[in-house]
Amino acid sequence: MQFFENMVLLLNLDTLCSIIETGSDLEEQSMRLTSGASDGTRNYIVDGIRYVCANFKERAPGTHSERKAQSFLAGELEQWADDVQVENFDVHPHAFMGWIPAAGVVAMLSVLFYWLTFRGAVHGAALAVIALLLTVLAVICLVGEFLLYRECIDPLFPKKTSRNVMAVRKPSGEVRRRIIFGGHTDAANEWTYSLHGGLKSLALVMAGSIGGLLFVTVFNMIWLCNAIFGSGYTSAFWLVMGVLELVLVPFFVAILFFINWRVVVDGANDNLSADFIAMGVLREMAEQDIRFEHTEVCALLTGSEEAGLRGALAYAKRHKRELQQVETVFIAMDTMREIEQLQIYTSGCTGTQKNSNAVGELIYEAGENCGIEMRETDLYPGAIDAEGFSRYGLEAAGFCGVNHDPRTYYHTRLDTPDNISEACINLSLDICLEAAGLYDRSGGLDAFREEGKKRFKRGHN
Repeated sequence: MQFFENMVLLLNLDTLCSIIETGSDLEEQSMRLTSGASDGTRNYIVDGIRYVCANFKERAPGTHSERKAQSFLAGELEQWADDVQVENFDVHPHAFMGWIPAAGVVAMLSVLFYWLTFRGAVHGAALAVIALLLTVLAVICLVGEFLLYRECIDPLFPKKTSRNVMAVRKPSGEVRRRIIFGGHTDAANEWTYSLHGGLKSLALVMAGSIGGLLFVTVFNMIWLCNAIFGSGYTSAFWLVMGVLELVLVPFFVAILFFINWRVVVDGANDNLSADFIAMGVLREMAEQDIRFEHTEVCALLTGSEEAGLRGALAYAKRHKRELQQVETVFIAMDTMREIEQLQIYTSGCTGTQKNSNAVGELIYEAGENCGIEMRETDLYPGAIDAEGFSRYGLEAAGFCGVNHDPRTYYHTRLDTPDNISEACINLSLDICLEAAGLYDRSGGLDAFREEGKKRFKRGHN
């Protein structure tokens, strides 16, 4: 009898544990507001990425192909949006990175000028002045364009026309708040060292060339002072410095080939994945006949992100006043490729531009409801479109699925529709749908400010 009593007790305990686990699962599910995207929307995204890559090749910023792709996507969005606006803007696409080979040449000229002076072929301070001016200009480009994403030298480069697309799904009542999901349609020129060697090659070439440029610039100041006030180049110091400059020349040569200007990648991951996720939100809401009472839901497909966030900056600048008339939240996405790398971006532009911690918290809670806990990204050399909005005082943050140890799909010819992650795209779409529902139900961004302030360290509160 004791045996049977023990068995009954064990069975009751198992049943109790099962009930507790089931209750826990139900509680977890009850936290989620949305059921996830349909197979139809998921298939549409994959097919759409493949179609754009096949039919709109070489979508470099400011190209005819980029504009044609944007017009096509605008036509698609008209099926599910109440209003679709296509806006052109001026861009100088080569300003963002076109100075890089010029900087390599400038650095080598600086080394040559020094050796001409050191060996006595040229006398006076003229070459020192020229070398210093050229290298200082290169450093300004490095800091202003590449690190801070500022339009420092844009007018020096040819002007082209790029295009933004904004699609709006209106609420049934008065607009009291707005949430925008964003990606970018343009594609990058290939990064040579991302394809050949990955992070090891990139780090070596960039560290050597950037460090070398800074070294040469500082030395040019010393050289100029000596050329004006000094007594010649008899000290061993000048020979040692000249040799060190020669050692840097291979890095200056290597940086000339940093970008392969002949190859524009397909951009399936970077960033059609985000484009179609943003579009998928509107498609899913239309297919399910979901319309919030007071929350407007939008998809923004920018152009010329690869030219230094120019599309996001142009849109935010042009529409700042109307975007501030009601509370507006912008969630940018980029390269939705690796689930394990999904992270929240509360800062960018190499850490110099803060995004909104509250928007970061909205993304975090939406992700948590969908079964993933995303962390705040570390400092990284780059930016996403969220920073374009944040610069103009708008509430923005983002989440991305890209490895900061660049994989061969990043900015290379291998960024193709055959190299996307449907799992990461599907999860990201579900997170966006959940974020929209969560934002609407919570009545605005204030509901996320306190927790966002506690959780995130890099953004603004």
